[in-house]
Amino acid sequence: MIVVLIALGILGLAVAIVVGTGMRESRVDRNIAETADWVETEATIQSAVVERIDKYTSYPSFAFSYSVKGEYFSGRFFLRADLDQSDDLVKTLPGQKFPVQYDPANPSAWFMAEANIAGFEIIQKMGSDYPADAGPYRSDGGEPIDLNLNR
Repeated sequence: MIVVLIALGILGLAVAIVVGTGMRESRVDRNIAETADWVETEATIQSAVVERIDKYTSYPSFAFSYSVKGEYFSGRFFLRADLDQSDDLVKTLPGQKFPVQYDPANPSAWFMAEANIAGFEIIQKMGSDYPADAGPYRSDGGEPIDLNLNR
């Protein structure tokens, strides 16, 4: 009897995980679909650094800016790359321009429709695998970078 209850508990947990993951992916897909009417502009990578995401993972992180009606906005994205590739990317990509979409009703909300930059998968805030801004293994130098573009 105990074995049956344990098996049912494990099965229930597995079902909950599958349903939760599906709901999260559905929400991400819905958010991305809402960007269809957003306006595209040109963004520029301002700075780059390799950030430790968790105990075993580091990704190159890129701070970028874009302008809407004379006001500057900024964001940050990661590229899925190994450590050797990351070192090269943080040296070569600052200054590169790329398209970014923004919400006309809220220009600080942005989305990168491109799937990759320089051949590497983009990890962005609207995606499901964007890392938390803080954590026990994060080594991003502390506070987020303020590009001071509006001053």
